[in-house]
Amino acid sequence: MTGDVEACISPAYLREIVERLESFRSHPLGFRVAGTPEERRLTAFVAREMRDLGLQDVAEEPVPVDAWRFRGAHVETDGGRRYECASMAGVPETPARGVRGELVFVRRGGRRELAGLDVAGRVVLVDWADEGLWPYEFGLELGLRGAAALIVTCLPGGPYFQAAGALGTFDAMWHAQAPPMVTMRKEDAAELVDQVGTRVRVVLRAPLTRGAEAANVVGILPGRRRGAPILVGGHHDGWFSGAFDDATGVAATLALARAFAEAGARPRRPIAFISHTAEEYGLVESRFDWCIGAWYQITSEHREWAARAPFYLNVEGSGLQYRLRVDPPPELVPWARRICRRAARDGLLPHGFALSSPSTFTEVWTFLAAGIPGINVSTFLPEWLQTHYHTQLDTSQHVDFDYLARLVRVYARFLAEVDADPDAILDYGARARHLRAALAGAPQSPVALRLERSLARLTRLRTRAAFTSLGRGLHGLDAGGAAAYPHEQAARDVAALEAALAALHAGQSRAAARHAERVGLNRLCRDLSAEAFALERARSSGRAHRATWAEQGALDPGPNLWAELASLRGEPGVRPPGPWLQRSLERHLTARRRELDRRLERMAEAIEGRLAPLPRARL
Repeated sequence: MTGDVEACISPAYLREIVERLESFRSHPLGFRVAGTPEERRLTAFVAREMRDLGLQDVAEEPVPVDAWRFRGAHVETDGGRRYECASMAGVPETPARGVRGELVFVRRGGRRELAGLDVAGRVVLVDWADEGLWPYEFGLELGLRGAAALIVTCLPGGPYFQAAGALGTFDAMWHAQAPPMVTMRKEDAAELVDQVGTRVRVVLRAPLTRGAEAANVVGILPGRRRGAPILVGGHHDGWFSGAFDDATGVAATLALARAFAEAGARPRRPIAFISHTAEEYGLVESRFDWCIGAWYQITSEHREWAARAPFYLNVEGSGLQYRLRVDPPPELVPWARRICRRAARDGLLPHGFALSSPSTFTEVWTFLAAGIPGINVSTFLPEWLQTHYHTQLDTSQHVDFDYLARLVRVYARFLAEVDADPDAILDYGARARHLRAALAGAPQSPVALRLERSLARLTRLRTRAAFTSLGRGLHGLDAGGAAAYPHEQAARDVAALEAALAALHAGQSRAAARHAERVGLNRLCRDLSAEAFALERARSSGRAHRATWAEQGALDPGPNLWAELASLRGEPGVRPPGPWLQRSLERHLTARRRELDRRLERMAEAIEGRLAPLPRARL
């Protein structure tokens, strides 16, 4: 089957789809954001294309979102110089005439950089120089200090938008307490720095429609047998032109559907071809405002897939001249490596391949955590992330469509092998080895020993059905929302608190502070005031309002140690160290040990086959 399908994959068709998706935009610069008119015109196009390809039961499945529609932004000086700007999804727009204020410049934007600086009523130009402190974090701090508006740039050496003339964006994860914000090219910002002390006007036109409707598009290729479908998809929303990220993923999905149809292939199992909405952004005032379309689909629209779908292939940006990166969970690593090695021998991977691990920055994680085996595939060039990623320079001219066609042939092989035998692709012994290594540094306890003993059961598992409980029980998050085993953050917190207490007993306050700030989210205490840190921590939990997919990973930000850290650092106006400090750290240590045991207990239950419930989408 795969040979006939591979022969029908066309570079010309891939180019046609990418260029068509590029044309849907709310502004000359681009932007097709979830829930906007241009995104819905795009979903109608994709649905028509699926029907024309012969897919069945094609539907635009509604997804509730907060539509943020970029219409334009600029900064204007008193001298009349106007600088074109963008913004980040979810940031509130300014009044029609904009926001005026005296210009202030600050690097980084943490509270140490802001010490002694009056920003109330002013427009603050911030050099986003540190990937460890994001605009939504320093934006909150500046908002609480009364800043009227923000201008964000990445001057040379910054983490993003470094290509010449690059204008960037992201999902904002914006706090309600933060002011309007625009982004600016680094070249323009370098000029604007010379205007510090003068008055500028910031204008952002980006109307927000809460409770709008976006859509995932789904079409089914019937199989010879009935049952839950194999799943494959990319996301159609995008920043600027969004050609590589991720019009190529949607094009690859449609090209696979077209190739199956033209080859007359009849898979054993149905295949669902999916175009996802709201991967880049979907909800305001949420710490986890991305991957909303995929999360909503698996936790609300198609919950039946979670225990039954054999596999999910997520196609992220593909077609840059760089090695194929495949992100499988441990169970799929040996299989994915075999597929890639054969593809390389066949000349389909001229730039090579590499295996990594699933990330929460792609839609595959929420499907894995729901209980579906899956992988993410992409060809993200590392330099691209710092230069072109999420800028107006992400256009189809950078995509090698001949290479993209080769990659799609590899993707077809993944689907074909799953269709042949979905049980055979899984190696639970690989999961046992991976988890045993992750448990090596965890504190020993009766619960930890039970989990260690249960690992032997993994080597005896053989079927897809076993993955459901493992997916839900073993896919967790660290305090920052990155993929991790559920116990790992709690184990690190226990070790850090033990080290902090030991340093405190030795009279080493600075060392104690260094250890304590590694607990949960407390690294942010250096940069955020007590009020800002409390607000950020409150929404960085799996139980928070609009936690979205973070609820699947039982995200826990850890204890609030702002007062303890300020005391250890001797900050002015805070409670000095004393017996209270040791008692507080000991109390938090006891609580984290209990949390660690609770998480290890749940992991053991998952390995033993106990199925945790799938959280239902809450908005």
